[in-house]
Amino acid sequence: MSKITFKKAIRKAEFLSPPDFKTTTHSIEFRKDPLTDRWCRMNMERARRIKQAQKRNFAEDADMIEETRQKCFFCRENVKKATPMFPAYFPAERMRANSACLFPNLFPFGEFHAIGVLSEEHYVPLSGFSPKLLKNCFRVCLEYFKFIYDRHPDMKYCMINWNYLPPAAASIIHPHLQILADRRPTFQTSELVKASKRYHQRNKGNYWLDLIKVEKEESDRWIGETGSVAWLASFTPQGNKEILAIFSEGISTLIRLSESGLNDFCEGLSRILRGYHEMGVKSFNMTTFSGPNDQDISEYYLLNAKLISRPDFEPFYTNDDGFMEKFHYEPVVETSPEDVAERMREYL
Repeated sequence: MSKITFKKAIRKAEFLSPPDFKTTTHSIEFRKDPLTDRWCRMNMERARRIKQAQKRNFAEDADMIEETRQKCFFCRENVKKATPMFPAYFPAERMRANSACLFPNLFPFGEFHAIGVLSEEHYVPLSGFSPKLLKNCFRVCLEYFKFIYDRHPDMKYCMINWNYLPPAAASIIHPHLQILADRRPTFQTSELVKASKRYHQRNKGNYWLDLIKVEKEESDRWIGETGSVAWLASFTPQGNKEILAIFSEGISTLIRLSESGLNDFCEGLSRILRGYHEMGVKSFNMTTFSGPNDQDISEYYLLNAKLISRPDFEPFYTNDDGFMEKFHYEPVVETSPEDVAERMREYL
């Protein structure tokens, strides 16, 4: 019998719906995450809401692609003159792997916050991210983490993140990753690690391996495996069309990811992005939840990653809700509370 319980409750909301004001009932499903006890709410009828904001298919808007290309810092002809360089103690001014290029973030929200440009192409559709293209960039990200950790062993927590297009909070169209090495885990990473340890103490098992087993055998949320990486739809999603990847080769941190494990992940990620493309998804967020570099906690915690879809592209709009807010519950704020108070005082 599974030690994992998938708890949900269905409640009804009743109202009189225009234009004829007939009685209408919606089913709202409340789901409880089996590891963290965090709840989510689901109402499939909401997908039919009328959205007044204008929609625009970015993939078909050649003029906008060309316009943003002209001003793009990440395009090959501009990278050297428009992006920051690493300090002199780094192995290179910018770290490269074929078409991938990694350099410091010009507006960081961490001590070691870098950008990994995936491609020399300014715009890549979701169907165009090959395993090789992904692997080039992810590999140089891992090299960056290892270099930082060797010099700064207190930087124990690593994250690879991806905001794809403005609805996912990307300020630049050109596909790029955001890479952070931090002293402490994010709130959500800490929650996952602590909850996994409690599960292990209570059940004498690894939650992530148990989850793979029960989802593979008993649910319709199972998607498949690419080697050592399992892919499934989350029971309690943090966003729409959420996909969970679990690294089942027995590692708890990105820094221990093997070459074969990286191959498996990039192969699966490429296929998931193609699937998103076929489903009509235009924008997404991705993140990794990596344990501490200085401990092997794979007995109870496994490296994992998540993707969620974001709304369709709209012109002249960049969402301020990115991977940190959507996945890690740590808002990135660009306004000072003290400045806000100073400016507001004259009105009270």
